[in-house]
Amino acid sequence: MNKIYVSVQTIEDPRQVYVDSSRTNVLVKALIPPSKDKAPTPVTIHIYTPAEQARVMQAVKANSHLFIAGGKLRHDLDSREFSIHGGSIALVSPETFPIINEVVLGGRCIKDIDQADARAFKRTDSGYVICNQTLSVNTGKNKADLFNFFAINKVDDRFNKAEYLASLTRNGTGLTISGRVVTDAWTDKSTGQAKSKTSIQMYDMTLAPKPKAGTIQPSTELPANTPVQSLWGGQTQADTTEPAAEAVMPESPHQAAIATPQGQVLESQQPTPVGTINSSNDAWDDNDAPF
Repeated sequence: MNKIYVSVQTIEDPRQVYVDSSRTNVLVKALIPPSKDKAPTPVTIHIYTPAEQARVMQAVKANSHLFIAGGKLRHDLDSREFSIHGGSIALVSPETFPIINEVVLGGRCIKDIDQADARAFKRTDSGYVICNQTLSVNTGKNKADLFNFFAINKVDDRFNKAEYLASLTRNGTGLTISGRVVTDAWTDKSTGQAKSKTSIQMYDMTLAPKPKAGTIQPSTELPANTPVQSLWGGQTQADTTEPAAEAVMPESPHQAAIATPQGQVLESQQPTPVGTINSSNDAWDDNDAPF
């Protein structure tokens, strides 16, 4: 399971890159608006289908406000960069459309929680309980992305999710979480360098069911030749899903060279711009973000 529903603000015009001689992708650099004391989260949006690419190239510009529904959140562990792949993209107005930041991830935890280690579990003097865990989310055959996530709550909360996360998960535990993408930013006191860390703040969790013997039987059966009811005036949804992961995201930047049209550059050769949410361009107000 990997779905994200999120509001973003672009920081550059979309650009088309050539994957090979017959395929292109459209990339857009954007920021997820922060909440309260958090920092904006930089992401790269990947658009795959030709129809969606043409629409985005024509309608989206720098400082556009977008809502992405049902995309996949990816995390490159080497570059520590986050990206969103596929999904339905809509232009929205920050005056009438709220900041939405919801992600659902399913996978397996990769570590045991040592409650004696303050980096994994701690109780603060201000009355909060915090637990950190890492989730491995499958992205293909023998491939996975790793997402750091945490749960935080007050010690007297009825749903003590940090305590549950610490006591119920260990290395190999199957888990589905829902939460939001957050980024903390700070200045290193010893070096003076600006640093940041992006993770998932967990709101809810569901443990994977234990396997049971026997065959699961369907609860509902339809007679043969049952006619399909026409919905939404007979229209069908546009396909916004990404192609097979093996075809889209190479395992290594040292793979064999691929054909590149004259004058074009590959996605891996594109520079990475740095930007911030521009409040002078009708950006979402930080105070509108939910805690």
